[in-house]
Amino acid sequence: MRSLWPIERAALEAAAHDYQTLADVVREQIAAAQVSDFENTGAGFFSTLKVSPEAPRLPDKSPLDAATGAVGNIEHGMGFLLFVENGYVSLIEGYVYGDVSTVRIDFETVNFDLKPWSLAGG
Repeated sequence: MRSLWPIERAALEAAAHDYQTLADVVREQIAAAQVSDFENTGAGFFSTLKVSPEAPRLPDKSPLDAATGAVGNIEHGMGFLLFVENGYVSLIEGYVYGDVSTVRIDFETVNFDLKPWSLAGG
């Protein structure tokens, strides 16, 4: 298992911004989260999370629209969803807009500018 990468943390923080009633719980889960699996699908990525059972639980309301924004040199950017299972964030999905490959993107170090959906102004 590993710590969250900056892009994963940014997607979680964006969800905390837009889901104000859940913000404190999301932030406590961020602090208690580790990534147990990561897959670059070529059309984005899936990060499987393991959150400490000591963290408070979220309602099983899934998926949560988390963020949108510029990622690396992906022409139209990416969107991000969070999935909740048994009260814990279990998966971050990052997906590209359009037909662009992410195979060569290193999501650990990629430059990005994510915004919560409420601030995206699209």
